[in-house]
Amino acid sequence: MDDELSGEKWGRKFPGSTNTRDLSGNFRLAVEDFLHAMKEAGIRVAINATYRPPQRSYLMHYAWRLARKQLDPQHIPKMAGVNIEWDHGEMDASVKAAKAMLIVLQINHLPIKPALRSQHNSGLAIDMDVVWSGTVEVKDASGNLVKIATLPRTGMNRQLIAVAATYGVKKYNGPGSDRPHWSNNGY
Repeated sequence: MDDELSGEKWGRKFPGSTNTRDLSGNFRLAVEDFLHAMKEAGIRVAINATYRPPQRSYLMHYAWRLARKQLDPQHIPKMAGVNIEWDHGEMDASVKAAKAMLIVLQINHLPIKPALRSQHNSGLAIDMDVVWSGTVEVKDASGNLVKIATLPRTGMNRQLIAVAATYGVKKYNGPGSDRPHWSNNGY
């Protein structure tokens, strides 16, 4: 099968999920319990991603790197089942197509490169925006109310991160910054 040139249309292939039903086993239950506790406390949550097919991770990773001219399109490795041609014959055209993909993939403002392989590929991660106002009281996994009056009032709040850990939902603690990312192991 012939490869198709990269570009906007590739951003719509291999869609991911934003549904917790697509998370795996015990992690799904942990996330759903944590989400319920946050909702009860008046915390607003917007889920951006749950399960992500490996092919989508591949497209995200290499489109992001190519858009920032971190590699030559001729040297991007192939992935089975993804018949994409990254090289448009000249660097500017290849970069322009990669940038168009970033917009459709909704990662054009992402400050760090997307992982080539991640816990999302196994249904063991969730990306979510979390926000509230004022002081909230959130139940931990043991049913204890934890009063959170500290800043920031986002998913980066240390007290909220500690509450999440009681459920088995761990905030990203790898290299760089991935503010919306939570997983079963912190990566």
